[in-house]
Amino acid sequence: MALSSSPDHEPGPRVDPAALRRALQRAAPTYDEAALLAREVQGRLLERLDLMQVDPGRLLVVDARTGADARALARRFPKAAKYLADPAPVMLNRARKKRGWRSRQHFCTAWSGALPFPDGYFDLIWSNLGLPWTNDLDTVLRELRRVVAPEGLVLFSSLGPDTLAELRQALPAAFGRVPDMPVFLDMHDVGDALSRAGLEGVVMENELLTVTYPDLRALLRDARATASGALMENRPRGLLTPRRLAALDAALPREAGRLPARFEVVYGHAWRPERSGAAADDSGIARIGIDQIGRAPGTR
Repeated sequence: MALSSSPDHEPGPRVDPAALRRALQRAAPTYDEAALLAREVQGRLLERLDLMQVDPGRLLVVDARTGADARALARRFPKAAKYLADPAPVMLNRARKKRGWRSRQHFCTAWSGALPFPDGYFDLIWSNLGLPWTNDLDTVLRELRRVVAPEGLVLFSSLGPDTLAELRQALPAAFGRVPDMPVFLDMHDVGDALSRAGLEGVVMENELLTVTYPDLRALLRDARATASGALMENRPRGLLTPRRLAALDAALPREAGRLPARFEVVYGHAWRPERSGAAADDSGIARIGIDQIGRAPGTR
């Protein structure tokens, strides 16, 4: 996740949106089989949803990919209208083919920071591991807050800074330096961004999940199959040569002969307040007009 435009951070390494869209288009045929982490996190988000009293008439899945999360939500909320947004049309085409014939699903090619929906349109917004690929978290969260209805819920997962720590530490063995990598934000920074966006009742949690691979090639193969590579604007160009691949593989630790890939998964949810207020700007100040100020109940 590239650093958001918050008051406390200078801009960091940036994801290349064009490269990300191309990677998503290429990964569409392989995504479902390889998206082990996304499936696991989906189940854990659904467990959290069990604890919340929501019955949405309309729900939005952003960064919907091939629609696995929307299909899970369709089983939970069969009467709700489901909207899927993703920047890759090929991903959405596969989601269309997998939907049930009675499913009320609608599809939209869009980035999560620029959604073509009216204000307050959705009762529930769901995002599973899509936020790490945005360059401006504040903009995305303000947009989600805009399209969620008063008393509506935003529920999401992301990745924290301990994600792939061993791989990051091993990179100098292959490149002589640490190439630009996504900057995954601490859950407290994400929680602050939710508050700046004008959302309330913010709850954040994190846990460490480990996926093991037989070797580095298998890990990189899954990364390509899910469009989860380091698609940075300032990324090294060219192929990972056999020499660099061997050096990187040798520098990585093993557990019982397998390569562990650790992911710090961040879970969060927040609500749009019943009375619409003003979100804070980049300086942390919320400005409201005089016409938005009302008397307290019972006053004259």
